[in-house]
Amino acid sequence: MHIHYKRNYLIIAVLIFNLIFLQQSVVSFQGDSFHHYPQHEAWIFIVLLLLFLMFVVSVNSSYGWIVDSLKSLAKVNIRASIFSQSTTKAYQTKLWFLLFATTVINMYIYLSFYPLVELKLKIFAVLLAVGIVFLMLKYLITKVFAYTFFSKELFVYSSDFYVNILFFLGMVFYPLLLAKIYISHGINEPVYTILALIFLGIAVVFLIIKLFQFFYKGILDSFHIMLYLCTLEILPYFGLFQVYKYIILEF
Repeated sequence: MHIHYKRNYLIIAVLIFNLIFLQQSVVSFQGDSFHHYPQHEAWIFIVLLLLFLMFVVSVNSSYGWIVDSLKSLAKVNIRASIFSQSTTKAYQTKLWFLLFATTVINMYIYLSFYPLVELKLKIFAVLLAVGIVFLMLKYLITKVFAYTFFSKELFVYSSDFYVNILFFLGMVFYPLLLAKIYISHGINEPVYTILALIFLGIAVVFLIIKLFQFFYKGILDSFHIMLYLCTLEILPYFGLFQVYKYIILEF
């Protein structure tokens, strides 16, 4: 009987020893063992395909505006585009281009945090919704500002040019996004950062030139233009990026 108890105690002691000192040697299966690259995500491919179809359909219906808008980026004179006509087709085309550019830019920003974060469709959907709401609020605030200090016609010209700038960024960022995903597997290589900064710098230069063309009448207007850039362009977009960063890293 004593021998039986001693044998049980010995077995229990061995089990406790294994649990305490040898548990790290136990091999367990934790799920997927391979890394999910952006090109392996089905939802990313679907978004890119929809963007391409959106771009083709929009360009096919408004090819004249594409040529006109690209020519007007650096022109000195204020020239109305096809969007100056208050037609249903004009508004629809403008919305398609804004959605295309916003989606491309948001996707590029999201991938800039990869591979620090896992890519998820719901996070991207939240980013896109925040970006669209931001543009809507910015449009309304700018409209109130312009109608208070300037004219309705000048606001229409400037808003059309703003759409041109965003669409330009969407066009140049889209092939950059494809290369980033399918050539570099989403990794942030220096060449993509440099190209993105160059394109962004070109857009900022065009915007500043056009603001001076629209609103500059004297020396005092230079102060007003710089104040506008800080309060309605630089600070809001800096705040938007901080919101994006919080959503991507914390959700």
